Amino acid sequence: MSLREFDDAQTRMPPGLAERTQRMRACATRAAWCGCCGVARRLLWLCFAAVRHGDDEIAEMLVTEAEHYIGGGRHPRTCPQAPKPAVRGRRAPAEGRVPGWSGFPGALVAATDASWKRGTCGIGYVVSDGRWGMRGWTLGPQDPTGPRRVLVSELRAVGLLLDRVEDGRDLVLLVDSLSALRFLRAWRRGDTGLMPDGYDLSPRRSGAAPSLVRLARQVVGRPGLRLEHVKGHSGHPLNETADSLASIARRRVTETFDSNARAEGLVEAFLHAWHRTGGIAA
Repeated sequence: MSLREFDDAQTRMPPGLAERTQRMRACATRAAWCGCCGVARRLLWLCFAAVRHGDDEIAEMLVTEAEHYIGGGRHPRTCPQAPKPAVRGRRAPAEGRVPGWSGFPGALVAATDASWKRGTCGIGYVVSDGRWGMRGWTLGPQDPTGPRRVLVSELRAVGLLLDRVEDGRDLVLLVDSLSALRFLRAWRRGDTGLMPDGYDLSPRRSGAAPSLVRLARQVVGRPGLRLEHVKGHSGHPLNETADSLASIARRRVTETFDSNARAEGLVEAFLHAWHRTGGIAA
């Protein structure tokens, strides 16, 4: 199917079906060598014909079948519809905001957490106004974490949060790691030189200070920050959200799935639960 044929057919498609068939444009016009896309392409031809004859119900059934072949089939690596492999060592954070929670007065409440498994880490945070974020990476040979990797990751989760939440409002931070809380409270008192054993304090490649050094400066210099302990896995909605985000962030380093949609759904569900309880901090 040529690009012109596909685009001409698209102009006649009902809006809902047009969005779905547009996502298969590469399959219809480029993936001539892929068996799965070949079947889907024939189904799209039949779909376009059904729309020309006014049978939208049959067209929708054909689109669904084409989506099945594309989503469940085994595509050659060079096929544009093949799932993209996860990038090991990915560090780019994923962030979002669930609408509807930003108008509440008083202090913001946030929770952070970290997750480690077989050399891969994830960190996450959630804020009571709907903001959330997560980041994951694999432990490389030059990683500056040191032997206390769980503690350092818990603190990095706090850093990810504070980098993205402005200083303007009071903030109650819920942390389930007592070790991390001891460092945060020491920094709050001004002991910013205290660092986890083995943590590499040399400047990073970009010339920036290490992330925990920057975090210590943020904690000591931030008015309105209150640190609270929350028991992990005790059912506290914000802590459970942060824990889930950290796990998703860790998995997305090596797995391919719709991590953002999963994260947003969890954030929305847990925030509903938290606000129903009256927003109890801990």
